[in-house]
Order: sequence, then C-alpha cells, then structure tokens
Amino acid sequence: MNVEPHLSKSKYLFCFLLYIGSACVFAIFSPQAQIVSLWPPAGVALVGCLLFGYRFLPALFVGSLLFNSGSAVWHEGALSLTVLKASALIAVGSIIQAWVNVRLLRYFHINIVDAPSYAQVSFFILIALGCCLISAAIGNASLAYFYGEVGQRQIDWSNLLTWWGGDFLGVILVAPLLLGLLFRLPGKSDPKRLLRSLSMPLLIIIAAFQMTQQFFGDSIVTNMENNFILKAEALENNFKRDVDSYTDALDQLTVWVAHQEQVNKDDFLTYSQQLMVDLPGIKGISWNPLIKPNEVAAFEHNMQQNYPDFKVKGTPLAPADPLVVVQYIQPLASNEEALGYNVYSHPVRKKSMQMAKNLRTNIATDIIQLVQLEKNDPGFLIFSPVFQSVDPTDDSMGSYDSLKGFVVGGFQVSAILDRSIRLNVQKYMGLYIYENGNPAEKVYGDIGILAAIEAEEGLNHQFIMKSAQHEWTFNLHVPKSAITALQVNDMLSFLAVQVLFGVLAVLITLSAFGYHERLSRLVDSRTEELKRVNDQLHHYAFYDSLTGLPNRRLFLDRLKQALALCQRNKSELALLYMDLNGFKIVNDSLGHEQGDRLLIEVSRRFDAVLRHSDTLARLGGDEFTLLLPDNPDQSDIMSIVNKLTECLKEPIILGDTSLVIENSIGVAIFPKDGQTLVELMAAADTAMYAAKKQSDAVCFYTENLKTKASFTTVHELENGA
Repeated sequence: MNVEPHLSKSKYLFCFLLYIGSACVFAIFSPQAQIVSLWPPAGVALVGCLLFGYRFLPALFVGSLLFNSGSAVWHEGALSLTVLKASALIAVGSIIQAWVNVRLLRYFHINIVDAPSYAQVSFFILIALGCCLISAAIGNASLAYFYGEVGQRQIDWSNLLTWWGGDFLGVILVAPLLLGLLFRLPGKSDPKRLLRSLSMPLLIIIAAFQMTQQFFGDSIVTNMENNFILKAEALENNFKRDVDSYTDALDQLTVWVAHQEQVNKDDFLTYSQQLMVDLPGIKGISWNPLIKPNEVAAFEHNMQQNYPDFKVKGTPLAPADPLVVVQYIQPLASNEEALGYNVYSHPVRKKSMQMAKNLRTNIATDIIQLVQLEKNDPGFLIFSPVFQSVDPTDDSMGSYDSLKGFVVGGFQVSAILDRSIRLNVQKYMGLYIYENGNPAEKVYGDIGILAAIEAEEGLNHQFIMKSAQHEWTFNLHVPKSAITALQVNDMLSFLAVQVLFGVLAVLITLSAFGYHERLSRLVDSRTEELKRVNDQLHHYAFYDSLTGLPNRRLFLDRLKQALALCQRNKSELALLYMDLNGFKIVNDSLGHEQGDRLLIEVSRRFDAVLRHSDTLARLGGDEFTLLLPDNPDQSDIMSIVNKLTECLKEPIILGDTSLVIENSIGVAIFPKDGQTLVELMAAADTAMYAAKKQSDAVCFYTENLKTKASFTTVHELENGA
C-alpha cells in the first residue's frame, strides 16, 4: 500500500492520542480489564503504521504501555514492577501484530481504500484475522505468566477468544474508517465520497455495535433466568413423564394378572419382560399372591415343580396374618433369593400393602436400599393391589371382589432419573431431591446446595412431584460461579455474531468501490442477454421450432386480422388446409428424424413458390395452412395449388432413400364458405379430407360438404383441437 509522502505532525499526534483515548473509552464497556469485544486501538495501530511506517512504532509502544499500566493502577491503586513487565510485553505484542499486518498488506499490494476488489478485501480480512491472534496470544500469555499462581499458569481461552475477536473487529472496521478520513490518493480519491460511502457507514456500524453490546449485556441475566426456568420446567415435565412410564408398566402388569385365573410362570415372565423394555430403572417386578397360613404347604409343593428348592421365607408378624409370597419375579437371575419371600412379614411393607388395599391404588415406600443395588444407590418399592371377583359370573353393580395379591416393582432412583438428567440437567446445575417434605430424607443429589438455595445465591427452582401416594421435592440450583461462566460464553456468542456481521459489513462496503464499474458492465451485458432471450422466446412463441414457419398461434392471429379486414372492406380471402399423404408411413418406417427432415424440406419448397403476402403456417404434424388475402379468384387459387403440388414432384432425398410425396389441399373461401374463423377453418379442413378421400390434389368446399364440417371453438383451435 502506497502512503502519502508528506504527512503532518498533527496527524501523527492525532493517531497517538486516538490510540490511547479509544482504549480508555472502550475499556469502560468491558467487565474484564483490557479485554473488550471491539478494540479500536488495534485498528488505529494499523493505520498509524500504514501512514507513518516504522516511525509510528515508538508511539504505539508508549501508548500501549501507558494504557495498560494506567488501567492496572486504576483498578489496583498501585503500580508494581510486575504490572510494568506485563504491560511492556503486551505493548510488544501490539507492535508485532501491527507491523506484521502492514508488511503482509504491502507484500500482496492491498490498498483497502483504492477501489479494492472482492479478492483484495477478502485477503485484507484474512490477514487481519491471522495477525490479530499475535497480540491476543502474547497478551494472554503475559497475564497468565505474571498474574497466575505457580503451577496453575494457564491461558484463559475465553479471554483469548474475546481479545482476538476484539482486535479483529477493531482492525477491519476502524482501519478503513480512519484511512477514509486521513488517506488521500491524488486524482483518485474524492474526500466527500469516501466520507459518505466508507467512513460514515463504518462509524454507524461501530456505534451500533457498542449500543447492541450494552443492551446485550443487560439482557444476558434476564435471558439466563428465563432459560433456566425453561430448562427447569422441561426437567419437571420429563421427570413426571419418566416416572409415569414406570408406573404405567406396573399398572399394565396388574391388569394382566387380574384377568388371569391362574398366573402361569412362562406367561408372566414373557409379559413382564416385554413391559421392562427401555425401562432400566426396574430392578425387579414380581407377582405376590395372597396365601393363607393353611395353604403354605400346598403352595410350596406346587412351586417346587418349577423351582425344586422353593421355600416360603418370612414369618408372619401376627398368627392370623396371611402371607404375600413372591411367586414369580423378573429378572430372575438377580432376584432369585427373593423367590418365596413373604413380603407381608416386614412391618413397613405390611403397612404400605394395607394402605394400597384400603385405597385400592398404588403405594410407594420411602427410599430404601434394594438388595440388587450397590450401597448408597437408593431405590424404592411400589405395591399395586390385584383384586379378583368373588363370583366371576356376577357382573352386577352389587358384585363383590377380594384381594388376590400384589404386583410389586423394585425401582432404582438413579436409573429412572438418568435420562432426564442427561437431557436437561447441565453440568453446571446442582440437583437435590428429598421426600416427605423433609430435606434430611435424601433421595438423590448433594444436600449441600440447600444452603446456597436458602441464602438465595445464584438461580434456584423447586417443584414437587407426587406418584403412588408419595411426594418428592426437587431442588435445582445454579451457583454464581457458573452464572459468570455462562455470561462469558454468552458474550462469546455475541462476539461471534459481531465478527460475522463486521466481516459482512466490510466486504460489502469496501467491495463497492472496486465493483462499481464491473457491475455496470455486468448489468449492460445481462440486459443484452435478456433482450436476446426475450427475442428467442418471442420467436418460439409464434414460430414453429422445426420449420421456422408461423405456428398455430401466429397463424390464427393473422387469420383473425385478415377476416376483420375483409369484413370492413367487403372483400374475400382463401384459406388452404394441407397435409402430406403417407407421411405417417414415412415417419414410422424411416424414423422421426427423417420425418422431421421431410417436413423441413417440404416447408422450404412451399415457401419458395409463394408470394410474400401469403401466410404459410405449420399447425402441427404434417398439417399446413395457407392464407391468401386480396380477393383471390379461382384461377389465382389454382395457380397457387399447382405450384404447391408441382414443387413436391421432385424426389426428396432422405439418407439412402429417395421418395416423392404428395399433398392433399382443401380450400375454403370467406365469406361464402364460413362467416367466422371457426367456420372457415372447419370448412377448409373438411375440404382437405374430402380431397384425400377422393385421391384428388385439391378440393373446394361446397354445399354438399357442409353436413360433414366439424365446428369447434377458437380456444380449441388455438390449443390444437
């Protein structure tokens, strides 16, 4: 890029002060010291180096050092050697970035204000994108080294990306803006045009960026709260859906058992296995019939046919208590020890079963440690009562039923909740579930988040879920540290949008200079091309694509005009309707390509023997029409007919075949043979078919042919009827 040979000291000082001033002003919008999402000093540094070369490097170093050290003093209240070292290293990074950028622009001969091409603008953007990583990497490495704790000196990648994006936007937006104000090309650049077309649009974009960033920052918290509520509500719905899917499976098995007179082992295992598909939280599902004390021996004997070692275990709590024995259980491999266990022998479970019977509904136990699960992996049981009719034949309203037994499900809490947690609970969310309204009765999660919830720190959401007459309280929590991290991520998303919009703005604005003349030529070229296309479309619309003769539409239009003229002048015209005899045989025997060549040659011969005032048209296939205006008499018509007949007597050569083809011609005269276009066309067509039938070359329409004329409409004629 060529620069002005003589630049005043005032511009040099202006660039230096603008570098420091823009850094101070834009740093106000950043919550993290020097890191902002739009950093104009990077663009000022590039412009200074483009205009003044290496002479601007000292000013750039001093300006960066003053700002960074002054910012540290402002925030920390003191200036230390560490701050000076870090600020000096950041200043060196700014110098390297600006100088490398300048050298690359000059190497590729890119002048971004001298009507750059699209490729040049693209190179300018790509070079800026690569170079701006230099200062971001050196600056963040400096901060990590001088301010990080020993052993934990790691680059903050969020800061690195923000720094990189801010410098990149500063270069591609601010550099063209300032060059449009300060740089001049004698005889080429118009200051007013540059101000209007380049500097002002970019200034508006920068202002819009800053206002949008301010608004976006204020709305981040609100959006985060709304998103958290939406996720929490989605989680609540998913939890309820998942729990319902497990209780529904239990209910289906209960209904199935209730309809069985005797529960068969194989049928039970098959049906229960089908219900457990895609429900990993079911660790055991069993059928537990009600057994009277005097029936135990018979029950054991019957079960030993399937399970030789089967024994009823669990002494009844009261002598009169019945037994609720595990008869079948699925899966058997992990629950074999439960076979024969009298569930009614446990006081807490006895109470749950009594409640289930009295309420005639499912009842869940409190959280317990299932024997199938590892320690500290909570679970619970649900008892589903099964009733049977005392008299199966009695279906009246007054019929009685009795308790048949219980379908019991053993459920693993973590497996039930796992899918919903994976889908809805982000890694930054804390979840704690307790039961019976008592925070101490843990179901799932870390109880430690309750303290943060009580202190109203971060974001919190609570909901209660009831199932099987049991109540669980869900507590969701997002800590402050996670909120801060999310805000940074949201700002990175906003920065990505800013970068994309900035790139598009620069591409559009800068490319307009170089493309103006090219676009004008392109418009002219496309205009001519469209004109040619329109002429072709017009030709195809009114002329036959094969023979070049007027087609049906154009012929009917000319016939209408000729009829109107004859009606005004009280004159006559003749309409000849022609087709080729034996054309179909030629087409079928020699092929369509030879048939097309025949039509082209016939059309050429017809056209060669006609007058300029006559209108010859091809209606389609081998049908031709000829319009003879200006009061033709019969001798004129016959003269034309003879020419049309004679011109076909010379053989037509089609490849290796020579043939002579004849035509049949029907003639109708306006107005005696037809008063309208439709009547005249029908008359000529009828006459033509009469000529073909009589093996004559020509036939004039007469009174005795009227009954054979087929009349149709103009619309049908135009569409080839």
